[in-house]
Order: sequence, then structure tokens, then C-alpha cells
Amino acid sequence: MRPLNLSWPVLFLVTLLLFFSGCSNPEEKKEAHFQKGLEYARQDEMKAAIIEFRNAVQIDPKFADARYQLGLAYLKTGEAKNSFKQLERAASLDPSNTDAVVKTAEMLFLGKQFKESRAKIEELLETHPDHIEGLALLANLDLADGKIPEAVSVIDRAIELKPDLDRLYLIKAKTLYAGQQNDQAEQALLKALELAPDKMQNHQMLVSFYLQQKKLDEAETHLQNMIALFPDSPKPHLDLATFYQKKGDMAAVEKHLLAAREIQPENPAIDLILTDFYKKQGKFKQVEKSLHDALAKSDHPLDIRAIIADFHFDQKKYALAEKEITEILAENDKNTSALLVRSRLLIQQKKNEEAIEILDQLIKDQPRWSQAYFQKAIAHLNREEPELSQKAVTEALRLNLRNSKAHALLAHLYLRKANFDGARQEAIIALRLTPNNVRAAIILGQSLIASKEAEKAKKLFIQMDKQIPDNIEIMQNLALAHLVLNEQDEAISLFQRILTLRPDFTPALAALAGIYVRDKNLAQAIATVRKQIKKSPDVTGHLLLLANLLYQQESYAEAASFFRKTQELEPENTRTYIMLATILKKTGKIMEAMAEYRALIDKQPNSISAYMGLGTLYDQIGNSAEAKKIYEKILKIDTQFAPAANNLAWILVQEKNPDRGEALRLALLAKEKYPKDPNISDTLGFIHYKRGAYDLAATQFNEAIEALPNVPTIRYHLALNLYSQGAVEQAIEELSRSLSQNVEFPEQQAAEKLLKEWRQ
Repeated sequence: MRPLNLSWPVLFLVTLLLFFSGCSNPEEKKEAHFQKGLEYARQDEMKAAIIEFRNAVQIDPKFADARYQLGLAYLKTGEAKNSFKQLERAASLDPSNTDAVVKTAEMLFLGKQFKESRAKIEELLETHPDHIEGLALLANLDLADGKIPEAVSVIDRAIELKPDLDRLYLIKAKTLYAGQQNDQAEQALLKALELAPDKMQNHQMLVSFYLQQKKLDEAETHLQNMIALFPDSPKPHLDLATFYQKKGDMAAVEKHLLAAREIQPENPAIDLILTDFYKKQGKFKQVEKSLHDALAKSDHPLDIRAIIADFHFDQKKYALAEKEITEILAENDKNTSALLVRSRLLIQQKKNEEAIEILDQLIKDQPRWSQAYFQKAIAHLNREEPELSQKAVTEALRLNLRNSKAHALLAHLYLRKANFDGARQEAIIALRLTPNNVRAAIILGQSLIASKEAEKAKKLFIQMDKQIPDNIEIMQNLALAHLVLNEQDEAISLFQRILTLRPDFTPALAALAGIYVRDKNLAQAIATVRKQIKKSPDVTGHLLLLANLLYQQESYAEAASFFRKTQELEPENTRTYIMLATILKKTGKIMEAMAEYRALIDKQPNSISAYMGLGTLYDQIGNSAEAKKIYEKILKIDTQFAPAANNLAWILVQEKNPDRGEALRLALLAKEKYPKDPNISDTLGFIHYKRGAYDLAATQFNEAIEALPNVPTIRYHLALNLYSQGAVEQAIEELSRSLSQNVEFPEQQAAEKLLKEWRQ
């Protein structure tokens, strides 16, 4: 056959005809998209269904059925806002679509917008008074508003219309229970179960009711029956595990968790539940195995790896945690779980400011993440920002009241503020949540001692010592309780036991020496410390303790030798510079000491220790201007050098026109580096006092006095702060104690003058 020979005008017409025939009219096109969407929805391919329904709506914005189906698809994918928007529009376009109306009202109800929800459902019931779902929602609204009789009446009407619908009996049971009609509530639950015995929810509601009624035997029996009724579901086993956990039967918990995993061996969520269980039991080998089992099964391996890194962190395997997190963030730098662990690592490395930056972003992205607030609270505490720490931990607890560690942290913050009742209450809550929370138990004991209930504290620490033998912190606090009760022999025995277990534990040695000093037996205190130093020769705390005792004995030359040895081992310790300068001043060798430091600076221009020694000597002779220049020079060499920051802060706050903001910044820098240094605590406390932040100042002064109870200057500062707070009697008591030490201090004359004025 000859091929057709078409001229170009004919070809053009044919092309146009083909184009327009391929383009159906909009009605047909929107219907095609709608039908495709329905087909995808039937196959549970919701993302594809959403695309098709949206295409249909774009063609015809008033296509009510498409908007309704789009709303349902969004609901299944968890996009509540989009779902509500589409269902509400569908209902307005087609008022006969009662399901769209009910679903929008239900979503308003779930969002606790009860007034708006009620308005929609009452409007619906005016035209459809027998609408079952509408009546069910109205009953729930009445219940939420506390209208129990009205709720019962509405649900009874729904049941009369649809007596075989089990869900209505669940609502009735909830309503009757709220009205304290427990027997009738149970009958309603049993009726729901009779109507639909194959629905697990009905069984779970009955079990929940029995648990609320404290009918534990009935609950346990029913949970056991559910295993036989639903053999292919892990849920009954998981519910039984939760039940036995509350009863404290850990063997039964493990048995049912393992049974749940056997039913669904490929479900990583069950491995993670097992992980949490084993972690609480201290079975760390099983924790590791469960985590790696979960990792092998998970579709989101980076999240599991972040949990593994967190576990390494808890085990103090920081290098392993760091390696894991670095690898995760290299693959996905937005992984929130990994970023949280990164913040924990930064806090551990004393990089609290960097940690806070990460945590602030995490909180911005996930404002309801309790754990992020908790870590932020720790970082602020490390930065000596107790108010910010308390604000963060309070928010963490608002979001998750069952965070035992957060309650313990809040207890610690209350203890620091001398709010002993608050500390006790929070510690008790932490222990109820996690009975083996040692930190909370110790804080509880410390709050009892501070509240002058040392006998109770002693009993608590004795019990803890039996359960966790050879725990140094528990023994130390028990010994302190004995001391408060004047049971000196028991305290000495405990301190000696601690030093046998931990020869390098200076707090126990200091407490032991303090007993002998209090008994005016300075020689025995010195002999005890010398003996301990032979066992642990390079422990700077021991050396510093001996140097201080020798100084009290006026053995200045030997004291200076131990201060120097401490300085060699720990060049950033502020106490050594201060005491060496004091000794040199007392022995009249200040100029010689200055000459030696300058000679060292000539040889080593960046020798911080030499500059520091020189600066403290200028401080000692009262030349603050020169001392200030030297400390500024040191901070140019090393911006983070805590002793210089501390001493410069002290100078700045006492100047004629003090820069208290810069003084505070420097003191906080020093405090973050050395949170336990009492001299830094004293400086920071004095700055807070000068700024009128008396509560913050009190916290710092009390910390300093706890470490250095016999330093009169600190007690003098505390007295000033107490007086400013209006606690005149306590201020007089502290001032008297500062003057009773028989030790000279710079503010001695001012203290004596003030004491006379205050007593008058």
C-alpha cells in the first residue's frame, strides 16, 4: 500500500486533534485522580493516595469527597493539622457528610478545645439526633466537663440505639467510674468484652480497671488469659511484664519480655525494652547484647547506634562513645539522639557552653524533650548558674515527672540553697521512682543532717552501707552523721576504713585531722597526715592539708616546702600561691621572692606560674594596680587560667568604680574550671553579695566554709551577706566565729568594729 502523503496543513490539524483528544475535560481528569487515590488508599499506600487526592482538589477546590478522603489519608499518616484542615473544609462543602463533622469535632476534643468541639457536635445532633458517633463524642465532652449524669444519659441513649456496639460500653464504664459507680462500671466493661471478645482493647480496659481498683489478682488472671486468647501478639506479655515490674518480681518481668521477643523476634522495639530492663538491673552484658540485637533488626540504625553510644557514656567508656557519635554525625549531622549524647560528652569535658548551644537547638526543634532540658540543667549547674539550672530541671520534670535523676538534681539544688525540706521531698520522690538511686539517697541523708535529724540520717546511711558496702561517699556521710551526734570513735573508725580502701581520699583524711585539731591535738593531726602521705605521696590534697597544718603550727619553712611541692604537681591550685605569699610575707622575704619570680620570667617569658607567684605577692603587699596588670598579662597568655581569673575578679570587685559584670564573668570562668575550689567560691560569693544577689552569694559562701571551716575571711564575708538579708542574729554569730579563730586576717579590724555596731 502506498504511504499517505499528507500536506503540512493537514498534519497540523491532525496534531491538534490528537492533543485535544488526549486532554480529557476537567471533570473526567479530577475523577481519574480521585479513583486512583481510592485505589491507593485501599492498598494502604497513603503517600501515593495523598498525591492523587491533592491533584483532584487542585482541579476542583470544591470537590468535597476528595477533600474528605485527603483528610482521612492525612489522619492515617499522622499529619493531624493537614487532616483537620481538609476534613473541616469537606464538612463545610458537604454538610451531609456527618463523618467529616464528627472527625473534626473529635480532633478538637483531642486538642482540648472542648467548647469548639461541643459547638460542632451539638449542631450535628440538631439535624441528626440519633447519630451514634455524635452521641458518643457528646458523652465524652460531658465527662470532660464533669457533667457525669448528663454523660450517662447521653451514652445510654446511644446504647439504646445501638446495643451491640462494644465501644459505647467502654465510654459508659469510664463515665460510671468517674461517678464512683465502680460495680456498674465493671458490668459495662464485661458487656463490651461479651460483645467483642476478639478485641484486645476491651481486655486491656478491664485490666486497667482492676489495677485502678487495686484488684491485682483479677488483673493478673485476666492478663494471663490474654496470652491464650492472643497467642500471636507480644502485647499481653509486655503488659504482664509491666504488671510484674510494679510488683517487684523481676524474674517474671524478664520471662515475659523474652516471651514477647520470641513472638516477634524481628521487632527491635522489644529489644530496646529489654535493654532498659537490663540496664535498671545492672546486667550490662545483657544490655550490650540487646542493643546489638536491636541494631541488627532496625530500619533506623543510626538511632540505635546513638543509644549504644549513650550506654558507652554511662559506662564511662568515653572514647568509645565519642567514636560512635562522630561516625553517626558524619553520616547525619541532624540526628537528634546523637546530638544529645554529644552534649553529654561536652559536659563531661567541661565544655558546658558548647553543650548548651546544642541543647538550645534541640529544645527549639523539640520543645517537649525532657531529657534535653535535664542535660541543660546539668550544664548550667557546672557553670555555677543554679537559677538557670533549676529553671531547666523544673521544665524537664514538667514534661516527665518520672525522671528520677531530674528529681535528684532538683534535690541537690534545693540542698545548696539550704531548702532542706524541698531537698528531702525531691529526694524521696526520686527514690520512689528508682529505689537504687544512690545519689538521691545520699542527698536525703545530707538534708536530714542539715535539718538536725542526724539520727535518722545515720540509720539511712547504715542501711545503705549494708546494701552497698565499701561505697566511699556513703561511708563519708555516715561518719559525718556520727560526728554531728558526738559519736567520735565511730566517726574515726569509719574515716580510717575509708582511707584503707582509698588511701588518696583527702576528704576523709581532712575530717580525721579536723577531729584531732578540734581536740587541740595538732601534733597528732600532722602525724596522721604524714603517715597517709607515705602511702600516697603525690596526692595534692594530702600535701596541701599537711602544708596548712604545718602553717597552723608555725612551721613556716616546712609548710612552704609542701606548698611548693603541691604547686609543682598542680600549678593551677590557687591556694598554694596564696599561702606561699603569706608565708614569705610573714618571714619578711617578699622582695627576695619577687626577685626570684622575675628572674624566672626573664628565662621563661610565658611562665604562668612565675607571673602568678609575682601577682599574689603584689596582692599581699596591697599593690592591687600591679597585681591587676600581671593577672591581665596571664590571661592574655591563657584566657582560661582559673587562678588569675579568680584573683583579677577579686581586684575588680573591690575597685572604686567596680566593673562587677567583668568580675562576675571571670569568677564564673574560674568556678567552671574548678567548681570545688573554696577560694573561688568565696570570690564568686563576694561578687554576688556586692551585686545584691544574696541567695546566690550564700550558696557560694557555704560551699567555701564547708571546705575551709577555719578561714575567718570567708566567715566574715558570710556574715556581711547574712546581715544584708536581715538575718542579724546569724550574722553576729558568724562574725563572732570569724574573730574567735585566733588567726590574723585582712578584714580583722573591720570585723571587730562591725561586731560592736551590730551587737548594739
